[in-house]
This record gives sequence, C-alpha cells and structure tokens, in this order.
Amino acid sequence: MLSPQTFATHLARAVELFRDPGAKAAQKTELRALMGLLRLAPVVLKADPERLLINDVAVEGVMYRPLLERLSLHNVKEIALPSDAPPADVFNLLKTLADQPTGAAVPERLQSAGSKRVTVEIARLFAEIPGEPLVETAPALPGESTTGVPAPAAAAPAPAETPKIDLGVEGILQGNMDNMPMPAPAPPSDALSRAVLPPPGALDPRMPRGTPDMGILPPDLGPPPAGGRDVPRTAGIEEALARLEELASSPAVGDVLTVLGEKVEAAVRSGRPEEAARIIAAIARAERQVSDSGPRRQYGIALKRMYSRPLLDGLVELLDAPGHQPDASLALQRGGGDAVDILLEQLAESTTVSVRRHTFDVLSKMKEAGGQIIAMMGHSQWYVARNVAELAGELGLEEAVPALTKQLDHEDERVRKAAALSLAKIGTRAVAEPLRRALRDSSADVRMQAALGVGGRKANALAMPLVVALDEEKDPEVVKELILALGRIGSPDAVQALIKLAQPAGRFIGRKPAALRLAAVEALRLAATPAALGTLQGLMKDSDKQVKAAAGAAAQEIKRQSSP
Repeated sequence: MLSPQTFATHLARAVELFRDPGAKAAQKTELRALMGLLRLAPVVLKADPERLLINDVAVEGVMYRPLLERLSLHNVKEIALPSDAPPADVFNLLKTLADQPTGAAVPERLQSAGSKRVTVEIARLFAEIPGEPLVETAPALPGESTTGVPAPAAAAPAPAETPKIDLGVEGILQGNMDNMPMPAPAPPSDALSRAVLPPPGALDPRMPRGTPDMGILPPDLGPPPAGGRDVPRTAGIEEALARLEELASSPAVGDVLTVLGEKVEAAVRSGRPEEAARIIAAIARAERQVSDSGPRRQYGIALKRMYSRPLLDGLVELLDAPGHQPDASLALQRGGGDAVDILLEQLAESTTVSVRRHTFDVLSKMKEAGGQIIAMMGHSQWYVARNVAELAGELGLEEAVPALTKQLDHEDERVRKAAALSLAKIGTRAVAEPLRRALRDSSADVRMQAALGVGGRKANALAMPLVVALDEEKDPEVVKELILALGRIGSPDAVQALIKLAQPAGRFIGRKPAALRLAAVEALRLAATPAALGTLQGLMKDSDKQVKAAAGAAAQEIKRQSSP
C-alpha cells in the first residue's frame, strides 16, 4: 500500500535535488524510489497554498513547504501519475518543476518533451466564460478528460505508438533504461526550443535519438544503493534503529526518520520517555556522523517535528534516572532553545542536589543557553541567581560580563562568590576591572574565588590586577592563591612578578616568609617558561633548604614535561 507521506517526502526531496546540477547520485536514488512507489498505486497530487493532498489524503509539514512553493511558482494545481508512468515522463516532470518558469506552462513543456502518461492541470487565473471552449492539459488518452492548456486549432496526426517494454518494479529499481524506447518529442516552437532544449552536443552520444534531455542523469541509473528499501511502519524500534545506522548518510534516511518520529510520538503518548530518549539520542549520534548538507537537513527537519513540551518534560525527569541519564542528556542538548527554557526552570525549582547537578551539566554544554541565562541573572531567589552565574562561567559567556558585574553587589555572599568565579573563568580583558572589584570584596571567600578561577594564557590581561591585589591582600590563603593564579597565567609580566617573590630578601631585615617563597616556586613550575626554569635552577643553591628542595623538584618536573 502506498504511503502518501512517503511519496510526498520523496517527491519534495527529488524536486529539490533536481535543482542542484551536481547531485547526480542522489537524483538517481530519488527517481528510483518514486518509480518503485508508483508501481504500488497511481498517484493524484493536489496542491493548495497550505498543504498537499496525495490521493485525497492531506500531507502537512514544514518539509513539504519547498515543494508547495515550486508548484505555486509553476501555477500547478494537480498532477496525475499513473502506476505505469514511464521513467522518462517522471524525469521530465521533476526537471520541469525544478527549472524556473518559462513562457510555456508545465503541460506544454511536458508535451514538447514527449511525455504522455503524466498529466498536469494548472490553476485557472480567470473564471470560466460561458460559451468559451474548455482548455486542455496535454494530448488526451481515450476515455480521459483534459483541462489546463488551450486545445490546438487542428489535431495533428497521432505519432505511431512506440512498443512498451514492461520492466516491472525490479527493472526500474535496477535502472535498466538503456534499451527502453522513448516516445519522440513533438517539434517545439522556436521560443520553446530556446527555453527547454539543451544546446547541440549536450546530450550523451549513447542515448537513442528522440530521448528527452536526461541532462545530468546518465542513461544507466546503475544499481540501487544497498539497503535502499523503505522501513515498514510496523518495524520494531531495534529494526528501525539498525536501518538508521545503515542509512545514516544516505538520501533515503528520511523514510527511517519518519518511522522513528512516529515511534517517538507513540512513546510519549504512552508514558515511555526512556524509549523516546533512546531513539532521539540514536538520531543525534547518527546526525553527528553526517557531513552532506542534504541528509543533515533531513535530520534537522525530522528532529524539529519530534520535540514537544511533553517530550522535553519526560526527558528532564530522566536526568536522575539510572541507566537513562546519558540518552536523556544528549536528547536535551539537541533540543535547542525550548530545552534550555525547561532546563532553566528545572534548575530554578529543583530541590534535589543530584538533579540540579545533572541539569547544570547539560546546560553547560548548550551554547544557545546564553541569552536565557543572562535574562535570569537577576532572579529574586538567591540560589537561582547563583546557579545561572555559575553557568555563565562554565560557558565562558563574555556577553554576560555586565550582568555578572552587577551581581558583585548582591547582598548574598554566595551569589557574589559565583559571580567572581565566573568572571575569572571568562578571563578576557573585559573582566579586568570587575575582577579588581571582586578582589577588594569584604569577604575573603569572594576574593579567594576570584583568584581560584583565573588561569590560562587568555587571562594575560589579569596579571597586573592580581599583582596589585597581592600588595593589598592580608589573608595568607588568598595570597597563596593569587600567586598560583599568576603561575597559571604564565605571561612575561606574571613570571617577572613571581621571580621577584621567589628571590630571597635581606638576611635579617625584610626577610620573606618561607611559605610565600615556596608558593612562588610552585607558581614558577606552573608557568614553565624558560625564564621560570632559569630562576628555579638558580634557586637550587638557595640557603633555605625548603626552597632549595622545592626549586630542584620543580626544575626537574619542567624538564621532564618538555622532553620528547
């Protein structure tokens, strides 16, 4: 039994592919698929501005919008495809719909190319006037009515019928078109010839005379792709997922995605979110392996249709379910902005630490969460403000710096700690001034978080604010973290400050605490620059036994890491 959705999907895909001269292999695949489907039943397609009707069954969806636009562009109202339509006729129809409109309507272009079995009715632009003759679509077959194209003034003698060879479904799918006779086209008018026919020599010399322009489609369609059959809707999940893995990068993957989408919908309706999570996670993994834009577009359309609020709610519930958390996490990451909204709600309302942690982990991998995170930064609940501030740092959202800076004035120390840590993690030049403010906070814990978050070469601009903070800081633990932060930055300015801190002072006056010098030695090990190594080698002769031993170990570690 022919599926209207499957036929419409293949037709829409074929018309789009025929607009791309380089998509030869994919065009062959879609033409074979359409011919195989037509062998199941004839098709009558009707189009209105909002939907398609395939054999009087409505087919709706975003994926059919491009086809509706092409039909509207050509003013096509109805297409009739008999089950014994020749491949050449279907090819001419696809090519005509894919081309830009010319002075001739689609029925005339098909007639000029010799297509007899495919009929097209165009939409009437004016109301029918009493007494005026009806218009015809194409040369009528016995017993068929015709509408759409003006009837010729005088009937031309009918060309001799070309003997038909019934290749059957397997013949069509094997692509044996070389020896299949084609009807000779009627002589076109000059204007139509310029608009439709190719330049001399454009046809493949192996084609028999009278064959319509196959253009980018060679006469031999070649063998069908492995596993090219449709997936039955009665297939189980295991079978459908196996077919997905087999056809992941094939243009035929759309049929598999349609079947899997129906299974996701059924799972959600019956309260089985773990089943839906498994299917969507498998689709997301397959999508990551696809580089071709055609199949990737099919994945995007199919997944967009699968996601719904009930599905997303079910996926969030699985974040704390043993065994289902990985699939739910991946499915939510692929859910985009709608998933972000629900996850942020979960983060704000959940009272369970494990659920908040899983929710946080998922959001931290979703770049599209940035806008919503910034919007929630000023939430009235302190723990919500803290959570979204931490998320901004995990995502490295530089656009969140102004909002995080405001949170440095929050009355709750826990929010200020999260804001200071996130600013330090973002670490760009834009956070230098806000970080100075955080390093002067009245709370040592806030200052500590600001120091702990700094690190990496991207934080070069933060070296001087840290050096200045060292001169003002009184808490020894915060001092130690500031020194280690300079080592993680490792810029020339940071290393020079560390060298100064590591050097011994006077024997009795201005003597530096050993703890300070040891922290500087450890920071020089983290910096691991040539200047840092040279200083450590010099300190291996220091009079302080602790500094001497630490410097020797640090120098050996740098040499070991730099050796091949």
